[in-house]
Amino acid sequence: MTKTKLLFFLFSLIFFTTNVSAQKGLFSGSLSDTSGKKPVVYATITIFHAKDTSIVTYRLSDESGKFKVPALPLQTELRAVITASGFAVWRKEFTLTEQSPQLDLGQVKMDIDVKEMEELLVISERPPVVVRKDTIEFNASAFKTLPTALVEDLLKKFPGVDVDKEGNITVNGRKVNKMLVEGKEFFGSDPKIASKNLPANLIDKVQVVDDKEELQRNPDLTAGEVGQVINLKLKKSIKQGWFGKLYAGAGTDDRYEGGGIVNLFRDTLQVSLLGYSNNLNRSGFSIQDVMNIGGFGRSNVNTMMVSSEGGFALNDVSFGGLGQGIQRSSGAGVNANTLLGKKTTLSLQYFFGQNKTTIGQKNNTQQFFNDTTLTLRSISSGEILNNSHRVSAYLKIKLDSVSTLEYRPSFAFTNTKNNNLLQSNSFSNYEPQLNESENALRKATNGFSTGHELSYNRQFKKPGRTFYFTLGLQYNSTDDEQYNDAENIFYKIPSTTSLHQLRDQDQHSLNTRFYANFTEPLSKSWNLRITQNVEYFANKDYIDTYEPDPNTGEYITPAPDLTNGLKRTGWRNSTYAGFRYKYKKFSITPGMTLRNLRIDNRLRKNPSIDQQFDYLLPALAITLDKWNFNYSVGAREPEVTDLQPVVNNTNPLYLQLGNPSLKPAVSHNISVNSYFFDVKRTLNYNFNANLSITDNGVVRARTVDPDGVQITQPINADGIWTAYSSISIRKQYKFGKEWKFSTGAGLFAMYSQGLVIVNQNRSRSRNLSLSPNVNASFNWNDKIEFNQRYAPYNNRSSYQSNAYPSLKVWRHTTNSELVVRLPKHIVWETSLDYNYNPQVAQGIQKSAFRWNAAVNLLFLKQDKGQLKLSVYDLLNQNISVSRTVRENYIQDTETIILRRYFLLTFTYNIRNFGGKVGGKDRLLMF
Repeated sequence: MTKTKLLFFLFSLIFFTTNVSAQKGLFSGSLSDTSGKKPVVYATITIFHAKDTSIVTYRLSDESGKFKVPALPLQTELRAVITASGFAVWRKEFTLTEQSPQLDLGQVKMDIDVKEMEELLVISERPPVVVRKDTIEFNASAFKTLPTALVEDLLKKFPGVDVDKEGNITVNGRKVNKMLVEGKEFFGSDPKIASKNLPANLIDKVQVVDDKEELQRNPDLTAGEVGQVINLKLKKSIKQGWFGKLYAGAGTDDRYEGGGIVNLFRDTLQVSLLGYSNNLNRSGFSIQDVMNIGGFGRSNVNTMMVSSEGGFALNDVSFGGLGQGIQRSSGAGVNANTLLGKKTTLSLQYFFGQNKTTIGQKNNTQQFFNDTTLTLRSISSGEILNNSHRVSAYLKIKLDSVSTLEYRPSFAFTNTKNNNLLQSNSFSNYEPQLNESENALRKATNGFSTGHELSYNRQFKKPGRTFYFTLGLQYNSTDDEQYNDAENIFYKIPSTTSLHQLRDQDQHSLNTRFYANFTEPLSKSWNLRITQNVEYFANKDYIDTYEPDPNTGEYITPAPDLTNGLKRTGWRNSTYAGFRYKYKKFSITPGMTLRNLRIDNRLRKNPSIDQQFDYLLPALAITLDKWNFNYSVGAREPEVTDLQPVVNNTNPLYLQLGNPSLKPAVSHNISVNSYFFDVKRTLNYNFNANLSITDNGVVRARTVDPDGVQITQPINADGIWTAYSSISIRKQYKFGKEWKFSTGAGLFAMYSQGLVIVNQNRSRSRNLSLSPNVNASFNWNDKIEFNQRYAPYNNRSSYQSNAYPSLKVWRHTTNSELVVRLPKHIVWETSLDYNYNPQVAQGIQKSAFRWNAAVNLLFLKQDKGQLKLSVYDLLNQNISVSRTVRENYIQDTETIILRRYFLLTFTYNIRNFGGKVGGKDRLLMF
């Protein structure tokens, strides 16, 4: 009953506030040039208080030049200022009353003026938004933010700009590809690097333009497909200096954290130093700190992994927090970026990272065959130590006004030590005991990789004619030494087996690539695009297995049956030609790719296998206004690990075979998507649907013997279907200057059709997953923020064969977050997550609350100091539980993770470049 009353109150409040707004004044009219025939579109109509020139509100004129400015105060002296690029500034003072609440100007003829708008306006009358041809410019001072707000918080206040919970930015429905500072890529290509770290109070203007580089690489893109670039114009007083942060914290159960990140910012030079260590299962810094202040974004990030707990790895360098278990993370690095003259940009980077993880995991796996249920229970525990070094650089040279050359080299060195103990037992509903196993593993891995990419882009005098090519090289080398000591007991026919072996696996891969793209306009509506992609690859996967010498115990006795190797070399050659026809908001692009694969598989002990495949792959793209349709066909050869002829027996109860005869998979892919943003109603929706049909797809055929031992082998299969669709809608409400409420809903659905093969019983499988979500957020003047999200998940599997029963899974997740920035210099924050898995197996915890809370004290000049007292998992219920449905089995997994601790941390922000305090991205993270 209480919840019902609360919901009624909230909706009543929204209805009442909306009605109050509707009762206020209206200012309207229509804009045209001096002739009265041509409308003035996207002009800015700004309403000020006449006394102090503070902004009341603003609107833009539409494509017909009309505008309406609603919800204006009555009995107040107001001033309207209308600005448009290429026209003189138009001003009018007026007062709306209860007797005359509306003022319609009718047609307003704007005088042409070639002077810059900045010359015609006093600073206090600068409009919040200005549209100049292909540029949208926001006046940062017109949008109120807190002293500790970030650029991201500033962007959220701009009309037509949307920032999702991951920090991805769109402007009028178009993705922002990168963010510049003073026109320079000091902060890399990821816009989140700057938006989540740079303080909003540094910014004077925010400019939004089309991504011209993306358009140069692919001239076929429509206006709606071209990404956006945001350029941050700094205030004149902010041009250089030191900035960064230092922090240290200690807590209960020997928890600690400490580190520093410092950056020197000059007009043409940026140097970053960082170091950290903690045992809190997270990185030493947020990913945004490392990407921005730490300089990784400026040296270009090629690979990224992010965990739900905030851990991440960039360019294969882990910064901590990835994976399960209890983790200690340490690292240090340096990054330097500079401009060598006006045409050359150079970035250099080195980083060292170390992670030590203690692992503990319980698994319960149930397989279903007719009336038999085979259950496997296992417990694993161990420790993993990983060290990594990475050196990289980025060089960009602007050869002339139409040509650019870029070079990206990188080198990485890694070594990992893994010690693990796996204990398991199997039984069925007919056999109370089938087997038991204890398997001790010791593994050492050394790896090296290097990558090089050289690219050239040229524009021609003829509009639309472009040429682009890339030369690439990637080399990876990994050496694994794995020792296994296993004891196995079988009960059906009583027996025991043991395994004592060294498995030495040597893997190398080399890939070189040449890619060229040429576009030629044939007319205003037609153009031709030709691409050529040539790749050479060479892979080596050798396995040598040794057993201990009976006399010395050293692992020097070869095991011939477990020793073999594969060398694979080949060429991929793809030639594409396509025409594009474009008329207004409609375009169609048919194309065809001729792909040739030449593969030579050389086995150490088995006959070689030479393969040659030729494909004619059609493609079609259609765009109609905001809707996009794409069809393509692709072909890809199998992974080397699936070809390996040597059985992987490191788990004697689960043996894995390769298949050197696998053929390339051919996939037909269809996608439909649309994105719409209504600026006037602050409403946006997103729709996406994809279908993939694969022939010669790779599936796993399994056999299970009477003792419960499983053997798997990859095989080719036709008719593998995967279809998924997502739709989301979000609406934002604003009440006055201080109140903001938004609500949204979404649905993700996936349907797949595959093949299950167990003990030669083949069955088509059908799997349907549904994941709806609803969310709401409330913000009062950035002083109180509340966010709520609920997301259930349902998965159902059915099978063509009666041998496999239907399976289903339910999961429920809710997330709540509250941030209160009251009184001044005090920030309270708390988050509550609830997970419920009603169907997990016996012995696995079904539900848990995780309640985090913190209080922050901001002090020193400009709030440079921050003292934070936080508690993680206040109720001491935190767990990591998952349920997976795959083929004919259900697997429940519970993993040890951090439980309750208290932590007191002091942070000092240098030059007040600290981030916004509080919020989901910052709770219990620095």
